[in-house]
Amino acid sequence: MPWENVKDILRPENAHMGVMEVDKDICTSCGLCVDNCPFKAWEMDEDDHPRLKEEYECFSCYNCMVACPVEAISIVEPYHVDDGHWATDSAPLEARMPMDPLNAEGGPDQWNPVEQAVLERRSVRNFKDDPVPEPFIRRVLEAGRFAPSAGNCQPWKFIVLTNKELIAKMDEMVWASTSGLYNMYKNNETVKNLAPMVEEGTTGGLFDPRLALGGMGSVARKSLPASLNAPCVILMAGDERAISGPELNIGIAGQNMNLVANSLGIKACWVGFLAGAANSPEIAEMIGLKPPWRVITTLVMGYPKFKQEGLVPREYRPVTWVREGSEVAEID
Repeated sequence: MPWENVKDILRPENAHMGVMEVDKDICTSCGLCVDNCPFKAWEMDEDDHPRLKEEYECFSCYNCMVACPVEAISIVEPYHVDDGHWATDSAPLEARMPMDPLNAEGGPDQWNPVEQAVLERRSVRNFKDDPVPEPFIRRVLEAGRFAPSAGNCQPWKFIVLTNKELIAKMDEMVWASTSGLYNMYKNNETVKNLAPMVEEGTTGGLFDPRLALGGMGSVARKSLPASLNAPCVILMAGDERAISGPELNIGIAGQNMNLVANSLGIKACWVGFLAGAANSPEIAEMIGLKPPWRVITTLVMGYPKFKQEGLVPREYRPVTWVREGSEVAEID
């Protein structure tokens, strides 16, 4: 495939990383925003206040905001892409906090416990070394086992890893493969060798700037290992014959597990990078994984080092309504 046909995918020109700001008058210089940024976009300045690095990646997860104990961090501009293959619709989308809850009659209300759990859940990436008790792991697995699935096919299999040596080995495998791909992507000449991958049409969002620069970059630079130093890794395998495909069903089960983990005081994060290592012949043989089973994604869990959950803004994409008695679509 000619380079010009894929240049917009592999070298987007109008991707804007998120821009955050710190109020130095109230900042306590605790550094938790630096620690809680998955891409390590922050650094401490000469006055010991956090600032964004000269070159950085920020995909507007706002996890720096939830870690700040004094609410010193604010949004200047969310991540967005103006045009081209990765264009945000529309760009940039407004970041909004959750709406005020209303009751059935439209009056003031409060979020119920399930809503609160969903709204305050964040991806946790900083864990203590303490092991996760096995009874808690089993409760998380039960939440996945009882998830809904297409046609009730229940196409999941869970493999629990708490062996530190094995997790570290998989981290190294991910680093080796990811760093090679990342270095090829970053180089203006070798990036052209990735054109055939794009042509095959199987890469999905692999070269979305948020992943290509941020996620792969963090792994390649060893800012954090793929396992995030979590003491427990759950490999989530799906049956390739599943109704609707394994990805949808595993996603539903995994979100059940994620929420239950949080409810038990152990926090969790989705990690896609480890799936490649888990599906390698060496690891697959060790864990007894054979076709039609394939690891789709992973959930890492542990006790959090510091507070990493809470309400943050999210992109607001206008909702289309076709209400009873109307033949006109309304957008709000």
